[in-house]
Amino acid sequence: MNKIKKRPYIMFIAPGFLIYTMFIIVPIIYVFGLSTLDWSGLGKMNFIGLDNFKTIFTDPRISPAFWHAVKNNVKYLFCVWFIITPIQFLLAYLFFLKIPAYKYYKFMIFMPYVISSTIVSFFATMIFNPNIGFLNEFLTKAGLEQFTGAWLGDPSMAFKIMLILIIWQSSGSGMMIFYANMMDIPSEVMEASSIDGCNDWQKLIRILIPMSLPACASTIIMSSIWALGVFDIPYILGGANGGVNGSLDFVNLLFYRYTFGSALNGKANMGFGAAISVCMFVVIMMITVVQNKVLSKFEYEN
Repeated sequence: MNKIKKRPYIMFIAPGFLIYTMFIIVPIIYVFGLSTLDWSGLGKMNFIGLDNFKTIFTDPRISPAFWHAVKNNVKYLFCVWFIITPIQFLLAYLFFLKIPAYKYYKFMIFMPYVISSTIVSFFATMIFNPNIGFLNEFLTKAGLEQFTGAWLGDPSMAFKIMLILIIWQSSGSGMMIFYANMMDIPSEVMEASSIDGCNDWQKLIRILIPMSLPACASTIIMSSIWALGVFDIPYILGGANGGVNGSLDFVNLLFYRYTFGSALNGKANMGFGAAISVCMFVVIMMITVVQNKVLSKFEYEN
């Protein structure tokens, strides 16, 4: 009690720390233990050591599927860094310049973000489905049959369509973060730059971009977490098997198939699913460490 009286902040930290430990730290430790078991979720748990990991990395049927799913996650992560985030910044910059009807455009771009990803994905299938989709029917009636296609059934198009869908839905969130950050820049700074003869390009390069780096870091971190854990959109667009030739296959879909979908040995396997989770946890931690080092370096230099 004396220690608590001397350090009253302990009483404020303790509830959150206990809840975080109970619902985050303990489950992570439990998953690490579960990954060493052969267990369907019911009945006896059989300890098999590192056999689940050996299967992931050496089995000729499972290993290629796992690395292909990881590759899709990383490819999507690069799209977040080099396509989605720049688009969000560009939109915020246009609204910061107060282009004509910018309030209307800002509302229309942000509105898809409040719609559930499940609903967005469902309507996307109603548009791009090669058999009952609106797009092929519209092209046919317009006399443009040569432009009809399999769309989501085409491995070369499925990932691109998913990316366009994500850009349409998620651009509003990052855009608003960047826009709020730009609006927080002191007006005196912008006025002083105008007096010094800076044009719009110089203001963008020397003021807006450097002062938007904290917002950029927050946006990239949140988007990266979502990219590495994406499930709902590819599941609805491509199904549990990840679409044709695995074009929409991600690690969470792989986890779903082998944990609950009986894809391993004709039965659910919680231990194998936990092993996939541990592998992805390591991948996420590695990417997060590198990402944080890079972002913190940029923030420090500016």
